[in-house]
Amino acid sequence: MIQQEVGCVMSRFHSRTPLGIRFADYIFSEPVPLTQSSSIPRVVGIYVVLVPDPTWGPWHLQPLLFGEFGGPRQESLNQEQQACCLRAAAGRTLYFAVYTLPLQHASELSRMKHELIEHYNPICNQDAAGSAEIAQKLNTLEKKILEYDAVLRVALAAIGQAGQVPPETKKRIAGFQPNPAGSHRSSPGKA
Repeated sequence: MIQQEVGCVMSRFHSRTPLGIRFADYIFSEPVPLTQSSSIPRVVGIYVVLVPDPTWGPWHLQPLLFGEFGGPRQESLNQEQQACCLRAAAGRTLYFAVYTLPLQHASELSRMKHELIEHYNPICNQDAAGSAEIAQKLNTLEKKILEYDAVLRVALAAIGQAGQVPPETKKRIAGFQPNPAGSHRSSPGKA
């Protein structure tokens, strides 16, 4: 699917002036709707799937996915990536642009793609490994929170015990007491 769209984009890319959309230090071809298709080119490069977004400039297109075409590691959109792009587009038109390289530089594709992914963090390039790493970090944080919670409870209990005033014990009065109020003892002279 992606390979078919590259040919149409390539015809626009062959002009002498670098017209197109820029990502990092790479000038991609002018974006075209993803639905346009053409023949497969005999080049290697990186493609980007874009969606309209007014917060991005100057093209107002946000990258959703970077991938490679041609060369040793031929990639195409898998069903999960296609579904991700369609969900992110939410009914808006998806666009496509390419950055081509001579065949002798095909070994650079993977490095360039990873550089672009790290710089722009497109939502559809986030893989299961990244999700697993995030899940592991969350589990670690949850364990630490539970440990800190237990330590905090022990500390608060210790503070609570130290801050409590012990109940006042009733003291016995020593010595001779004249008839205290409420005493049922009889006086020594009245028996």
